[in-house]
Amino acid sequence: MRLREVVAVLEGHPPSVLPEGTEAVCEAGLTAILGLLPGRLSGRRSLLEHAARRQAVLERLMACGTVLPALSGSGLTPAEATAALAANSPRLRQELRRLAGRVQFQVLVQWDAGLAPTRMEPEETAEDLRLRFAHRIAEALAGVAEQHVNLPLRDDLLANQALLLPQSRTDDLDRSLEQIDALWTEGLRIRQIGPSPPVSFASLTFRRVSSAAIRRARHRFGLEGPVDPIRLRALRRDLLLRAAEAERAEILAAADVLDLLTRCAASGGDLHLVRIWSEGQAVPADLEDAA
Repeated sequence: MRLREVVAVLEGHPPSVLPEGTEAVCEAGLTAILGLLPGRLSGRRSLLEHAARRQAVLERLMACGTVLPALSGSGLTPAEATAALAANSPRLRQELRRLAGRVQFQVLVQWDAGLAPTRMEPEETAEDLRLRFAHRIAEALAGVAEQHVNLPLRDDLLANQALLLPQSRTDDLDRSLEQIDALWTEGLRIRQIGPSPPVSFASLTFRRVSSAAIRRARHRFGLEGPVDPIRLRALRRDLLLRAAEAERAEILAAADVLDLLTRCAASGGDLHLVRIWSEGQAVPADLEDAA
């Protein structure tokens, strides 16, 4: 069966009208939106065009409720996507609850360095001025977002932040941007992108789990046959308490694999484990270990 690109996961039934070029698969009360998996993208233009098409689909899906976006290039067949929804439904529902009613904005603040001498205080350098304004901008945005990520800066940017906030607080963001503009109206250029799904805070990736990986996980926990979730949790706790710090990541990963088996009947073949990717520390560490 042909691979499709996973674009997003939603809760509930699929939209009555899907974005052009997409299809939906449903399982465990969840819906995965699948699009065309592009061939090898070469060149900046093709990459940007593909990203723009994906973003347009994601923004259309926002009308249907909370959207969990997937990283570009996550390819699964419809059957694999269906199995992944079933096997990872608790993790996916946890993220959908956490992000319900929340959207992402990106705020970029550009400055005109050529005008810096007109705003510099006595004995202040252009670098001092840049740092002073960057600090004031960060303060103005800090009280708005529940989480934020500092994105890469060009030389002409004082700020480039992704912000996660409730939809009900978008007016607060507007007021913060007005405060920033008032700092230096003629020297600052503010660009706001959004609202959009939380692509910088919770993008899905799908890691294939082979039969060999399942056998290794069973061996580590000493489990054969059906996996009892209560016993698995007890064994995980016991192993983590006794293990050296360097071994804990492998124990958690093995537990995640076995946890999939408790919810997926197709334990003899390959499974797909959902991971939540975020830029920086956008997602709290305790959520990264919860599965």
